[in-house]
Amino acid sequence: MLSLDEIPEELIQKAREVEGAIKKITKKARLEKSTLDEKYKKMARESEEMLAVKRMYKGLRKDLYEERNEHIKSIPNFWPTAFLNYSRLRKQLSEEDAKIIRFLKSVVVEVGQNDERVITFFFGENEYFVNTFLKTIYSRTDKGILVHKQGTKILWKATTTGAGAEILGGIPWSTDIDKSFFTLVFDPKDKGLPEMRCDKVLETIEEHLWPRVLGYYLNWCAITEIEVEEGSKEKIALHELKVIQDKLEEYDGKEYRGCMEVEEIFGEKALEEQVLIEQKCSQERKPLYQERNEIVKTIPKFWLLAFISHYALGDLFGVEDQKIFRCVDSVDVVDNEDVTSGYTITLNFDNNPYFSNQSLTKRISFCEDGTTNLSAVMISWKVNMDISTEYLHHTPLTNASFFTWFCAPQVIGKVYHDEVSESIKDELWPNAFEYFLNGNESDESSDEEDE
Repeated sequence: MLSLDEIPEELIQKAREVEGAIKKITKKARLEKSTLDEKYKKMARESEEMLAVKRMYKGLRKDLYEERNEHIKSIPNFWPTAFLNYSRLRKQLSEEDAKIIRFLKSVVVEVGQNDERVITFFFGENEYFVNTFLKTIYSRTDKGILVHKQGTKILWKATTTGAGAEILGGIPWSTDIDKSFFTLVFDPKDKGLPEMRCDKVLETIEEHLWPRVLGYYLNWCAITEIEVEEGSKEKIALHELKVIQDKLEEYDGKEYRGCMEVEEIFGEKALEEQVLIEQKCSQERKPLYQERNEIVKTIPKFWLLAFISHYALGDLFGVEDQKIFRCVDSVDVVDNEDVTSGYTITLNFDNNPYFSNQSLTKRISFCEDGTTNLSAVMISWKVNMDISTEYLHHTPLTNASFFTWFCAPQVIGKVYHDEVSESIKDELWPNAFEYFLNGNESDESSDEEDE
């Protein structure tokens, strides 16, 4: 056996090459699975099943939006109030923009051809521009980037531009009209990709203001808190709007669940192919892990140093755990054949004074109900050598012992994960030699400090 300072450079280089090859195989498989995932998500979005769900709820919502607009007509200054109550939008308005928004009569958001979005603002007569409506049409790329397609040219009244105060119909205009909220949203000078500010504004109007405008009008107060005469047209309209709002939210929930069901169907198809990729990856890595095990067998305390150098696993190793781990000859982490139902962690030992087992195996099984089962290993402790105690899943790592964890049977709920087994499989096992080197360097530094 070699001492730590006698490890040949070529052995270190070989071990690093082996782990480098393992990482390349893993990275390639991860990329292939990610590509498949994106492929099937795109197929799901474009599938007839998904389009049918969206068409159905689009039609149902359209009827409700038209009914909503009729009720809104009975409420004075409904849209200006809702707009100005929404702080995220109000912050985008200059002092002059805020004056213009008070002439806003109605807003309509529609889905046009090729899934384009159309936002239209209708205005009453005002001293700022001739237009009775302003419209912007935009779409999104597959990556969600907003692209401006078409907008309304704003016909400003008696406008002069330049440094300092601008004159708009005889009213002082403190900022350049090109920087007005309305210019940026409806008549941008640079077509195509809009400014980030405009992108966020359109998204906010489409996804927040438009579907939940009643909430913004009420400033999220209850209708009963609004000082409106009971039985008046306005009060009746508010109650009708609340009914419509509840129905819209119900449709949103149903559409979401319908879309998720379609995505799950395509997700299962993707998973079938991803399993094949992972199985191939597992087979390709297997001889490399065996080769690494042969290399590290010549290095004393290899697995002890690797484990205690891990940022989380090291906390599990008390003095007795470390003594036992000096006897570890090799470690194996093996996926189940289907690679989805679980894996095993096996510690192989030389003869030792602590227990008679030649190997200890921990089995991690993923159950169909979403829980995780960690089977207990029966350790045949020799007399007065048992260091295990009761272990609970929520025990802080610093208060636990590695062999206590290894001995403990557990069933973990759907929303929980076992940090220890995941850290071993996903972090330590593929990078064991790097963790060992880090621990070796730390030990050498400590020795130098002691000297």
